[in-house]
Amino acid sequence: MNFKLWLLTLFGVVMGFAAVFGLTQKNELYYWLIIGVVTAFAISKITKEKIFIKSTVIGLFIGVFNGIIQFAMFNTYMENNPDTLDGFSKIPLSLAPQYVLLFAAPFSGLVFGMFTGLIALIFIKVTEKKHPDI
Repeated sequence: MNFKLWLLTLFGVVMGFAAVFGLTQKNELYYWLIIGVVTAFAISKITKEKIFIKSTVIGLFIGVFNGIIQFAMFNTYMENNPDTLDGFSKIPLSLAPQYVLLFAAPFSGLVFGMFTGLIALIFIKVTEKKHPDI
């Protein structure tokens, strides 16, 4: 894969640190939507082959990087995101909350990557130049 495509995975690092320090509270979904659209647009401009697969892989890594950062800095994450503890209390698992974050990261990354892939395919279809037959 192209190096520029791998750079897109840094969005996961940025969002991981932003979440750890409480910068995304109550607006995280909107930030992810913006990142998804920007990532899809970049993918549609950088490559024209295997768009969906590449987007899914990029999304997977974005999710993993995000989860690793939140896992590694879990105490700071909980201090800056007190509402998150309520969400963890509703999970009936015997796992510690930081492990729930870590194990959920690849799955959320895959879903994010598939969403990004669909948006990238739409961008390609919309921006594709139509050549009329003469």
